[in-house]
Amino acid sequence: MIQIKEISEKSRWEDFNLANPNPSFLQSWAWGEFQKNLGRQFYRFGIYEGSKLVGMSLVYAEAAKLGSYLYCPAGPILKNLKTDHFARWVEFVSSLSKEKNHVFLRIDPRVLDEGIETLVKEAGFTQAPEYTQPQCTAIINLTKSEEELRHGLSSSTRYNINAAERKGVKVREGKKEEIEVFLALLKETAKRKTLVLPHEENYHKIQFETLEKESLMKLYIAEDSSQPLSAALVVNYADISYYLHAANALEKKELRASYPLVWHTILESKKAKVKKFDFWGVAPTDDPKHPWSGVTSFKLSFGAERECYDPPWDLPFSNNYQLMKVVETWRRPVRKILRFGR
Repeated sequence: MIQIKEISEKSRWEDFNLANPNPSFLQSWAWGEFQKNLGRQFYRFGIYEGSKLVGMSLVYAEAAKLGSYLYCPAGPILKNLKTDHFARWVEFVSSLSKEKNHVFLRIDPRVLDEGIETLVKEAGFTQAPEYTQPQCTAIINLTKSEEELRHGLSSSTRYNINAAERKGVKVREGKKEEIEVFLALLKETAKRKTLVLPHEENYHKIQFETLEKESLMKLYIAEDSSQPLSAALVVNYADISYYLHAANALEKKELRASYPLVWHTILESKKAKVKKFDFWGVAPTDDPKHPWSGVTSFKLSFGAERECYDPPWDLPFSNNYQLMKVVETWRRPVRKILRFGR
């Protein structure tokens, strides 16, 4: 008999997630705590066959312009590909969605093999009009030696790192209370790049405080003798470091502080025995007209390789879904939201 029950034990949840071939911080216990601290409805569901845990999913409510929806990032996670496991989960979560008047359910497993994609389509899901998480990212293999990593840098990137260091730029790990430094730089970045910040008040501060408490997030600051110039929030989970958020000062751009900042976080991740460094968001191609063209060339210059993912899938429950889909499709080409890791 297949049952869906909430999991309340952190160790049970983390043990199952980390045993996955591709565990994600988006399904971590800490990410659930982050949703709770944002004030969102959230659920940690376990899929049981008898007494055996065979799957799990962190699911939470996301607000949209024309209604809310339930979102399962990087999931659901199934130990074995069985039609009845997935079908029972969909039935259960769909019932919850309708009860809470959500317009649709979105799953975002990131990578679908042929068998899972067939299950998803048979369950009535349709491909989402947009990516909730970045469509593509850039990955560095940290099992290489430091010499190999340095050799993988573009010549201009090596020059910018060395030049910034010669001019007095230093990088250090920030203290907990210095999250305000990052937030101030983030406001400058958003103003300069006309980016829209999350609507939730203190979104990044709550995220940092929650994940830092669980020893999953670190703050790094690049500065000269007079002021902070660049900062980044980095998540470390399951042998991967994610360069989740970054921000830069308006002043002293000629120092290019973001170059030594990234290089420092890469080396710190390697020292921590992390196997991959994930830049968390690049353009899918090298099209110079893409809004992420500049940041993409910057990230790839560190020797990273582009990796792209399958889109999310939606299961509609309301006629509002079609209208929402049209709106999201229309907004997609011009959307520039500084909110990765939702």
